[in-house]
Amino acid sequence: MGYHPVSPVLSAVEREAAESLLGEAWGGPVEVCTAEVVWHRSHVVRPGTLDGRAVILKRPRRRHRRGPERNAFGIELASLEYLAGMPVPVAPRLLGADPSAGILLMEELPAGRSLADSLLLGNQADATAGIVAYATALGSVHAWSVGRTDAFERARARYSPAAGPGPWWLDRIERGRSQFLRVASGLGMATEGADAEIDLLVRMLGGGRYLSFVHGDLCPDNLRLADRRLRIFDFEDASLGSVALDAAYLLAPFPSCWCFAAVPAGIADLAMGAYRTALASSGIEAGDDLGIELTAALAGWVVARGAMTEQALDSDREWGTTTMRPRLVSWTERPSP
Repeated sequence: MGYHPVSPVLSAVEREAAESLLGEAWGGPVEVCTAEVVWHRSHVVRPGTLDGRAVILKRPRRRHRRGPERNAFGIELASLEYLAGMPVPVAPRLLGADPSAGILLMEELPAGRSLADSLLLGNQADATAGIVAYATALGSVHAWSVGRTDAFERARARYSPAAGPGPWWLDRIERGRSQFLRVASGLGMATEGADAEIDLLVRMLGGGRYLSFVHGDLCPDNLRLADRRLRIFDFEDASLGSVALDAAYLLAPFPSCWCFAAVPAGIADLAMGAYRTALASSGIEAGDDLGIELTAALAGWVVARGAMTEQALDSDREWGTTTMRPRLVSWTERPSP
């Protein structure tokens, strides 16, 4: 994937705004001379400057996969501004933004491999180290965010005031509820009281003792391993909610992601231990109630996929690295943490 002239990729307004923002961030005149679309995603661009530096530019999607009403651009901008307050950065550094021009600029992360590469192409040692690094980085974000959620609320109000306050997963649970109950009943399972239990898990996942900033789409290809550190990016689905909505990705695994493979119980235990240690290092002692919320997240994903479950009973369609049935079996058989 080579460089292309700026004009077909960036508009004149976007280029001028990018040069102005980078000039402010770097303290001198900047000329953007190249630009390329990243990963065939038209809303993600890598501009290159005349002096050889590169950054990542994001702009609004034409239509976000979770629905246009979520304003993914504003949510990401609010997230990057908020996470810039962490003493040891986990997210890319925000270099500047011009909402009127529809762009934000962030640092390009150091070269490295994604967690997806480590899990799918690496050996067991690489995969284990990657999962533990993932859990540690995630724990550091949650530990820092608990008690600081008001700052994210303010940032989101500035850049994405129309975005719903809760995690997008809660909307999916509500949308999948009727299909899930129909499938369960059709399979001869007892469903009396299930509606009330679903209401309870929705309230639980919306936040409480463990209310925190949550990424919401922690796929292995949104995680970069470089310089012995793990960095997290792509915050278009971020919100406030229970930490379990992120942490349970270590157990499910990866319920919103194209890449899927069952994580052995021993590695999942190591990851959860690293996650709890990261919380404890900031004075957050995670008790049995966190295990209950993790179980609620696992159950919530099964409910959210009610329509997929109904379809999978008739035909097993492909999704990413596998088909639907192995995913659904893994999510329903995962033991309580």
